[in-house]
Amino acid sequence: MVESLLLSWVLTVLFAVTAAWCAYSATRPALLPRDRLSSVSHLVMSLLMIAMVWPWGMSVPATPQIVLFAATALWFAALTVLRTPCAHGYGSPRLAHSHHAVMSAAMVWMIATMPLLMLGASDSGGGHHHSMGTGGGSGVLAAPAAADTTPGAVVAISAVLAAFLVLSSTAWISTAVDTARHALDAADTTGAPADPDATRRALDSACHGAMSIGMGAMLFAML
Repeated sequence: MVESLLLSWVLTVLFAVTAAWCAYSATRPALLPRDRLSSVSHLVMSLLMIAMVWPWGMSVPATPQIVLFAATALWFAALTVLRTPCAHGYGSPRLAHSHHAVMSAAMVWMIATMPLLMLGASDSGGGHHHSMGTGGGSGVLAAPAAADTTPGAVVAISAVLAAFLVLSSTAWISTAVDTARHALDAADTTGAPADPDATRRALDSACHGAMSIGMGAMLFAML
């Protein structure tokens, strides 16, 4: 959950846009099954990130999400090890898959540690957060009753993950800009319309860059 209403809406719009693009990508006729599955995983990730931004997201059960994204992290790790080609616009398939694996692992981390992070923020912020629920809440924000401080290791790992996600987004965004520029230059040279496939790859890279920076911002906001 994010305390700033402005940041909440910015993240909601950002992840709504990435969800829409991932839904479109998942329905492309020529997509291979493995790439369709990857797009679906990013769609689900975007939708659940929207839920995590708002207080009602605390009603979403944590365990199924942890299982889902742990499996997703293993899926992308396997694609990385096997050097599987990637339909995304990033130049190196292995780097693309490994980045997706880290993002999925970061989702597991956020879901598992959000109760501690939000409780620590509540304690240090004058108690202005919504109640974390000392009862039997089952959602991602249901804090354990015994916890009253946030371990330093949790904060440190969260900060490292957040910094990685924000910084690594620049590679995706740079790829998106370069791909789009080359497509436009080629179109200007030949007089033909811009290559639709290059445009798609540019938008795909921009989507993953936006997801990465959004997740990083969400983690920073939780600290």
